[in-house]
Amino acid sequence: MRIDMRQKALFIICLWSAMVVFSSEFRCDFVSGKWSRSDWVLLKSPRWDYFGDWIQKIDHIENCVPAKATPEELLKKYSAQTYSCMLWKTLLKTTKPVEIHSRMSFDDRMAPLIVLSGVYGKDLKNRPELREHWEVVLYDKGLNIWHHEYKDGKPCWYLAAALQATFKANVVYDVQVRMQKVKNNIRMEVFCADQKLTYTSRDFPASFYVGITGCEGLNRFYDFGVKY
Repeated sequence: MRIDMRQKALFIICLWSAMVVFSSEFRCDFVSGKWSRSDWVLLKSPRWDYFGDWIQKIDHIENCVPAKATPEELLKKYSAQTYSCMLWKTLLKTTKPVEIHSRMSFDDRMAPLIVLSGVYGKDLKNRPELREHWEVVLYDKGLNIWHHEYKDGKPCWYLAAALQATFKANVVYDVQVRMQKVKNNIRMEVFCADQKLTYTSRDFPASFYVGITGCEGLNRFYDFGVKY
């Protein structure tokens, strides 16, 4: 009997979930009136001075973007002004498995993402600001994992892992991240539709936060969940 890639991915997810016992769970539906901002902290990127926020819609939230800008202008001209990020306030540990998921979509090409952050800092205006963090990015041509670092007071980043695939605008995708300690490394498995991306890091912090970022265009987030 042939099993297609979607069935394989579903089988792997179900098998992993059956093998792992979680003691706690957090679920947030970004429906108007159904979630609390007090569970989250807004942050900015150290790349720009801009401090983004979220717009509440009936059944989702969107990152703030300049009004009347075209998708191309949002990506190239106003990229800094599309960046909105928030982290769930609970500090997680790598001593046990963690499962994260969020349903998201993008308007044009990019780039809603799940962010995993070490201890964050503050900028010169005393605003929360990301330091070292990882981004699990959904965009029209695949899935990316970016590792952002902060050295000598300056941000730098590189593409740590990538998978080429086709994802469509205005389609809601469920992005799932499963993390587990393997010896001295952290193995991260990313699932979306029928795709799977695996990444291993030796540098991942022992304690970390998780959350979402919208950037490089208009992005929508419908929910967010963590099992740990």
